Amino acid sequence: MKATLEFNLPDDQMEFNRVNQSLDMACALFDILQLRKKVEIQCENIAYNTADIFDGIQFMANGIGEILEEHNINIDKLIE
Repeated sequence: MKATLEFNLPDDQMEFNRVNQSLDMACALFDILQLRKKVEIQCENIAYNTADIFDGIQFMANGIGEILEEHNINIDKLIE
């Protein structure tokens, strides 16, 4: 079985970008799930308070940003 995708560029540029980066996005999602496990381990080792929770959220946000950057995923080029 074969499949051919055709895009009318530049009109379909965003759709082309999405298809073209699908493997990068899947790899990034895998890495994000691994980051979640790291945060869970880190949280097990600390006593919970409000500052720690916000630090954990910030750690996750920074980590997700770094993962997307490592995989060359620019959300602005994939989402309208």
